[in-house]
Amino acid sequence: MDTKFRTFLAIALIGMIVPLGAQESGGSPVFAPYPSHLRVGVRNTAVLLTWEDSPDVVGGYVIYRHVELPTADNFGDAVMIGEASDGVGSYEYTPPDDGLYYYAVLGRSDSGVYEVFIPLRNSSLVGISVPAGGKVESGDTASSMPTAASGQSAAASSRALQAVGGISAHNDVDAIVVSFSAAENTGRLVLYRATEAIKNPSSILNAVVAALIAPGSVSFRDYPVPGIAYYYAVVPEKELLGGILAIKPGVNATTTAASVPAGSYRIGLPEPSPSSRSIPLPYLVLTKTLSTASPVTTQDLSPAPRELKPETRKAAATLVSQAGTPVVITMPKVTIFPEDLKSDGGQEYTLRSIITDYFAKGLYADAAEQLTLYLSLPRSNAVTMLAHFYRGQALALSGSWREAFFEFLRAQDNYYLESQIWMECVLAKIREG
Repeated sequence: MDTKFRTFLAIALIGMIVPLGAQESGGSPVFAPYPSHLRVGVRNTAVLLTWEDSPDVVGGYVIYRHVELPTADNFGDAVMIGEASDGVGSYEYTPPDDGLYYYAVLGRSDSGVYEVFIPLRNSSLVGISVPAGGKVESGDTASSMPTAASGQSAAASSRALQAVGGISAHNDVDAIVVSFSAAENTGRLVLYRATEAIKNPSSILNAVVAALIAPGSVSFRDYPVPGIAYYYAVVPEKELLGGILAIKPGVNATTTAASVPAGSYRIGLPEPSPSSRSIPLPYLVLTKTLSTASPVTTQDLSPAPRELKPETRKAAATLVSQAGTPVVITMPKVTIFPEDLKSDGGQEYTLRSIITDYFAKGLYADAAEQLTLYLSLPRSNAVTMLAHFYRGQALALSGSWREAFFEFLRAQDNYYLESQIWMECVLAKIREG
């Protein structure tokens, strides 16, 4: 198979099994200051990047190059290679050598760039190299997977085929059992299902992911729609994520179809465990007759009050005295770190804007909501812990005690002393009910 097509196919399959961050959270729009659908290809001796603009970016985009997968932690080592205005959606760049480089397109504002890195959205998942002296013919575009030598590609495909073999599929009552053999340390397996024979990697485009199979498993019980013939293929997940997709009928792809007889009584539901049973109905207390709705009895069935025995009164008084005077819980002082009132650039700028515009002004409910949106995007560990600490304070000051407790629990690794004071107060409020 053509190397360019195989690697393009692999990047498409990664998108089928690796979920991407959603643009919506709970039905509310999420602030997304980064482009999406980034594609990186090679044309002639240059790297071509294309993307879709974000409506939340109004200052254009900055393109960076890195020798590693770009993240917030290693962003300081990235090299800026160019800029693009809104609406352009592409950038062409000629690397200085034939080394492997990762690329990222970041949104820009007046205060700096948004340091958000989401593979397959605004950063490349794997490194790209421009072959020395080699060119891609005009009209063709290489995929965002690196071009490997034919010998390396063949060796990798051979390893992938050796990892899984002996596949077979047969009907078992209302299910199809797919059996196979897997080498040790193969890891998770991806099971594909199709209505046509899976003969080569391109056939996977017409298949669906039926399951992700746990390591060590040698069979899977599938419950497809009855009356339809199905073919299956099993691929190691780590090979797929590495850009290797090897399909060989009879080895890791079935050559004969299997189906569930039409009219089976169940579709897609596992058999109930023999030890499980239905939850019993609650005990029904009838206080009125069904025919006339009159009371069943006129007697008061509640226990009659009676005086406690002297020893009972003495024991109760002892318990009350031992309890002592209830401790009065006071709300801790609000903590705002001085450096968080500065207006610096980077990913901390948005957090500091929330602190100064909402939290410092006493708008705690609004601050908690803004911090929820802020934490919906990937951040560095230090910034994430700080945002959880501020969100915990905002929730506590808004009366959301239980949710505030878990926010302080997340933040205590970085802000132990500050979080402990708030956690004691929050737990006391929860006990009070």
